[in-house]
Amino acid sequence: MTNLPAFALARRAVLALTATAALALGLAAPAAAADFPTKPITLVVPFPPGGPTDTSARLFSTVMAERLGQPVIVENRAGAGGSVGTAAVTRDQADGYTLLWGGTSSIVVAPALYTNLQYDPIKSFTPIGMAVRGPLILVSRPELPAKDLRQLLTHANSHDLSVASAGTGSIGHLTAEMFKDQAGAKLLHVPYRGGAPALTDVMGGQVDLLFDTVTLLTPQIRAGKLRAYAVTGSQRYSGLPDVPTVSEAIGKPFEAYSWFGLLAPAGTPAPAVQALTDALAAAAKDPEVIKQLSAQGLEPVGGTPQDFARTIRADLDKWTGVVRSAGVKPQ
Repeated sequence: MTNLPAFALARRAVLALTATAALALGLAAPAAAADFPTKPITLVVPFPPGGPTDTSARLFSTVMAERLGQPVIVENRAGAGGSVGTAAVTRDQADGYTLLWGGTSSIVVAPALYTNLQYDPIKSFTPIGMAVRGPLILVSRPELPAKDLRQLLTHANSHDLSVASAGTGSIGHLTAEMFKDQAGAKLLHVPYRGGAPALTDVMGGQVDLLFDTVTLLTPQIRAGKLRAYAVTGSQRYSGLPDVPTVSEAIGKPFEAYSWFGLLAPAGTPAPAVQALTDALAAAAKDPEVIKQLSAQGLEPVGGTPQDFARTIRADLDKWTGVVRSAGVKPQ
C-alpha cells in the first residue's frame, strides 16, 4: 500500500466526495427535468388583459394545464409594446416554469426597429412552438371605385391614395410598406394609435385603405362596411373564401402573418421543452380552442420548436429588410 502524507490523503478524500456529489447532481438534474412539471407554470403575456394576445394565451393555457397536470397561470406584464414582459422572462430561471406568449410585435418587429432591447429574439429564448397565426387583410370603404386589387393598383397610379395602420412600425405598417414595394403601389402612410381609430377613419372616408388583422376587420367586411381586396396569407382565408391572396393578385410571392407562440428562456432542458411542445400541440387540436380561434379569424398551429425557430429567423430577416429599405423610424 502506498504511503501518502496526511494532507494528500485528505485532498484525495475531498476530490472523491466532490466527484460523487457531481455525479449525483448530474443524475438528478435529468431525472428532475424528466418529471416535469412538478409545480405550477407561469405564462407571461406581455400585453394587458382582454386583447387577442391575452385571449389566445388563456385558451391554450387551459388545455395545456389539463395535459401537463399542473396549473398554467397567465400573468400580464404589459409595457413598451410588449418588450417589458418579454425581457422579464429572459431573466427568470431556464427550467420551463416561466414561459412567454410571444408574438410578431415583440419577437420580430421590435428587434427590427430598435437596437436597445434587453433581449435577443434568437439568443435569449428556447422556442417551444408557434401556437396561432392569422393573415392581414387590405380593405377600403365600399365607395372607392376600384372593385379588385388590380383595379386598385391602377387607381393608385392616378390618384393620391392613403393607407392607415395601427401605428408606425406596426405589423400593418410594415406589411403596407412591403406591399408598396412589391406591387409598385403609390400610397401615403397615415399612422394611428391603434387599429380601432384607424378603422374608424377608413370607414369614415378620412383615409382610403387599411392593412390590419382578420380579427379586427372581418366583422365589418361581412357587414358590408368595408371592401376586402386581398389577404396576406399563403392561401385564402377560409372565413372569406372569395377574397384572393396578395400573391395571387400581383403574381409574386407575398406573405405576412400576425402570430403568437410559446417561448422559454434560453437553456431550458430538452425534456421540459418536449413536454411543453406536446401540450401545445394538444391545445392546437382541441375542438373548443379551434372553434373560438376560428371565430376570431385565427388558425391554431402547434408546430415543432424547429419550425417555430425557422419562422422567427425568417420573419426577423424579412421585417428587418422592410424597415431598412422603407426607412421606417420608430416613434
